[in-house]
Amino acid sequence: MNEEIISIGVYGMGGVGKTAIITHIHNQLLETFDHVYWVTVSQESNVRKLQNNIAKAVRLDLSDKQDERQRAAKLNRELKKKLKFVLILDDMWKDIPLEDVGIPVGVNAGKVIVTSRSLEVCRRMNCKPNIKVKPLPKGEAWELFMEKFGRETVLAPEVEKIAESIANECAGLPLAIITTARSMRGVDDICEWRNALNDLRELTRGLIDMEGEVFNLLKFSYDRLNDEKLQQCLLYCALFPEDYNIQREYLIMCWIAEGLVDEMKTRQAEFDRGHALLNKLENVCLLERPTSADGKLCIKMHDVIRDMALNIARVNPQFMVKAGVQLMQLPDERGWSENLDRVSFMHNNIEGRLPYISPKCPKLRTMMLQSNGIKEIPNLFFVYMQNLEVLDLSQNKSIKRLPDSISNLEKLRALLLNGCQNLMSIPSLAKLTELRELDLEHTKIKELPHGTEKLANLKRLDLPLAYGTAFVFPSGVLSKLFRLQSLRFVLFTDDLHVEEISRLKQMEVLVVHFYNFHTLNSYVKTQHWQRLDHYSLQTVSRHFPTPEEEVHCCREVHMNECNLIEGEGPLVLPTNIQELNIYAFHDLASLSDFSSLKNARELEKCCIQSCKGIKHLWSWSIPSLEEEPEWCTETTISFLQSLKTLMLLSLPKLSVIFNFKGVGVGRAPPKCRTFSNLKFFRVGDCPNLKYVFQREMVQHHLQNLEEIQVYECSNMEDIIVAEQEEKQEEIVAAKEEDSNSIITCPKLQNLELINLPKLKSIWRGTMVCHSLQQIDVRRCLMLRRLPFSPHLNVDAQPSATLLTPKKISGEEDWWNCLEWDHPDTKSAFQPFFCTIVKVELRVDMDLNDHKTRERAEKTAQRISDNFSIDSWAKQMVVIGEVDPKVFLRKFRKYHPAEIMHVGAANWA
Repeated sequence: MNEEIISIGVYGMGGVGKTAIITHIHNQLLETFDHVYWVTVSQESNVRKLQNNIAKAVRLDLSDKQDERQRAAKLNRELKKKLKFVLILDDMWKDIPLEDVGIPVGVNAGKVIVTSRSLEVCRRMNCKPNIKVKPLPKGEAWELFMEKFGRETVLAPEVEKIAESIANECAGLPLAIITTARSMRGVDDICEWRNALNDLRELTRGLIDMEGEVFNLLKFSYDRLNDEKLQQCLLYCALFPEDYNIQREYLIMCWIAEGLVDEMKTRQAEFDRGHALLNKLENVCLLERPTSADGKLCIKMHDVIRDMALNIARVNPQFMVKAGVQLMQLPDERGWSENLDRVSFMHNNIEGRLPYISPKCPKLRTMMLQSNGIKEIPNLFFVYMQNLEVLDLSQNKSIKRLPDSISNLEKLRALLLNGCQNLMSIPSLAKLTELRELDLEHTKIKELPHGTEKLANLKRLDLPLAYGTAFVFPSGVLSKLFRLQSLRFVLFTDDLHVEEISRLKQMEVLVVHFYNFHTLNSYVKTQHWQRLDHYSLQTVSRHFPTPEEEVHCCREVHMNECNLIEGEGPLVLPTNIQELNIYAFHDLASLSDFSSLKNARELEKCCIQSCKGIKHLWSWSIPSLEEEPEWCTETTISFLQSLKTLMLLSLPKLSVIFNFKGVGVGRAPPKCRTFSNLKFFRVGDCPNLKYVFQREMVQHHLQNLEEIQVYECSNMEDIIVAEQEEKQEEIVAAKEEDSNSIITCPKLQNLELINLPKLKSIWRGTMVCHSLQQIDVRRCLMLRRLPFSPHLNVDAQPSATLLTPKKISGEEDWWNCLEWDHPDTKSAFQPFFCTIVKVELRVDMDLNDHKTRERAEKTAQRISDNFSIDSWAKQMVVIGEVDPKVFLRKFRKYHPAEIMHVGAANWA
């Protein structure tokens, strides 16, 4: 970028492709600038809102500054620390002086790129040069049309001529061309093509205003949906703020509550129908699928399409949408219409008590007030909203109680209160017999609301999950909610609760905590779990996982701090379990103790942590090599083959992972393909473990292994050994045999070895790992050799090209002391070696929220074993042997919004 250019303006009408062009430029800038920030500016933007958005992008907290000039000064200082940065302000609707916001620009400061529909806005913001994005010429427009319509479709000559005319009617606007082309997919009847052309011409005839023409071109695609409910689903997306990532699951839930998705036999079927509707809207490019930082599936509405939707929703159905515009208070009664169908005030700055108004909105079906600072709602506010079906007050953290008038909303189908952290009570729900969705998660409500037993149509109930306790269901209530399909965060204290839940035949999702081992066992024996699509069964402990952990896997069991009761009998696990987590189960010696695991053919993830009695993971008894071992039956093999992730952490007595007994000691029979799908393996803090794998396991059973992590095992000497060496005199001969042996790990990508002070060998022979990407070795000073050969291919034959990992990390002293089998191996690996140094990172972030703190701790644990958190200083300090850039990249992936500043010493 030219040093003399300070700010660039990119302008053009809506839908012409400004954002698409800038996205491409943004991705290129990331390769040359360390600091590139993208801020989307809405129509309602002002100095304060723009300051907030930029502060969020640069991870700066402005909450302690109220005066705009003080905020600008703080933002200015922060941006100056970045030295040279690029700030992209996308979709500016009016000029806002950069100095008022606090943006430093100049030769030795930052550069700004502004996109706008107006050249005047670019000029007033002192942008030079100003580049106009023009509509596509006819040839390019036709190419784009056919690309989106489908080049594989051959059109008849007369139909192709009409299609070219339709493309021309789109005025060269990419957004209109794309949506129109997608809406015509699958049409082959010439009559329908002619009709579409006539409709399109009728919509645009006589229009002089180009913005109006764009809206009507897009409305053509809207009209061609030919499904009133699908059209309503699209309009519903306009209730959310501009450029907002809308969670698909939440959106579909609202559609179901309003009846836009027909009721079906199962909840899963309804959500499948909702996803199918969203896919239709995506396929015709009326919605987009953005990349979400937290991994949740989202959709997004282009701002021009949103404008079109809001334009339609001015009449029928009638919307009032003021979402994400920093609104400070609700309109007075004159601002509310009797014909209002849906209202959205979400994500604003509405604080304190709502005004004493009673809006007369008898037709209102949806009211969205989530993510504000509402403390109190007057009783008369809901009096004239008799037909309200969806009420979302979630994330109003200051509200303590709801008005009694909610008790009379007899048509209400969804009451959403998630995240109302100070909410302690809600009025009687006895009259709300139409209620389907009740979300009380993350509130302070300690008992079921009065009248809950009357909610015969209730399908989903999410209860509060307090720290260290769970919600106790009064006996007799649960069995009355016979249509319940989803129940989360309830505590079962006795067999009576188990009996009640087992009677609920329509249940599909269950997240439940059992008071003890006995209650968990009792539930599993009922076989009720067989009818569930998703479940998380957990015994009570001092630590409750966060909701994100609870539902991460479809079907999971968490056994925390269990004790076997004499005479209880073996634990019976669900046979369709997908994830098993065992924590502090000290009576357990081996997973072989659980005979029920033989039938767990879908188990994909297993984590065992802090179990003092575990001596080995699995045990095989092999009478002879000709016979199949016990545990090598068809059902057992199925269970062992399904496992993809295995983690063994803090097991002080673990001495061997796979224990084979009998003739042929140490050798698992090749025909028994155990662990054949294992991809990720982690073992840590197991002081009694001297080696990890035996050669036979690696060679015959672990060929799909992609990542190995071994850390903090103080007596670990080898990663792979030939066999269990029970006699000292056999060791020398075995080691000589090992040195000539070749092992292939065709899919191994990452190997991480951390703090293994006695480790002498990864494998004494040669390893061929042609997929290896990264080797990370830290504090393994006795390891003097890397067994990987860059000269052999997957068949252990000489390779025409060098096969080297992309990165090798370690201390420089360790690297310099390595011994090499071939002199040219070091020269082949040297360019990929990266020195790990000890660094100190100080990450300033808002750690007052317990969820943020827990997530930050877990993220830091993934990356470093030496960190501390100071909540008062709102700071995390990470001290350890880490690559700072790698740490920040990973940390920001999980915490894009919370990090305010990062400082570091001793950068590599």
